[in-house]
Amino acid sequence: MWDGPWPSQPMAQAERSLIDLAVLVDKPPRGQPDEVSHAMARFLVIRTCGYLEQTVEDSCRALVVSKSSPMVASYGNSWLGRGASPSPANLVALVQRFDHKWSEELYQLFADNDEFLSRETKFLVNRRNKIAHGLSEGIGARKALDLVESTAEVAEWFLEKFDPR
Repeated sequence: MWDGPWPSQPMAQAERSLIDLAVLVDKPPRGQPDEVSHAMARFLVIRTCGYLEQTVEDSCRALVVSKSSPMVASYGNSWLGRGASPSPANLVALVQRFDHKWSEELYQLFADNDEFLSRETKFLVNRRNKIAHGLSEGIGARKALDLVESTAEVAEWFLEKFDPR
């Protein structure tokens, strides 16, 4: 049984930290060099992708722990967090392991609005990978901020569906 707040304190802190960073990117200090602004936008992309990965993993773990015996929870949690990127296909496949109906709902969320969330999530993962490997990624502050918004929608879906209370 889950006896703490939802989202958990670390999850809420991760969201606040992401929002604080987004504010810094959106309203840089006067006189900040363009190179620093560009680096901050790239950092925001990395943190946004990490936030999504961590929210998905923590949500799944919380549900497993709340609905299982300690032994089953230990086994279930050993299969989570194996480093799969949070692409739409990977997220739908993960959710399908929990509930087929939920996976259909998540698939539809990604498909709605001409696949907007699917395209944005794929773009986020692609740009995170390019940044991490030192490749040219062509990301600016506005797009990085837009990715925070679209990612929040996906993260909120996980927080709602996987609520362990």
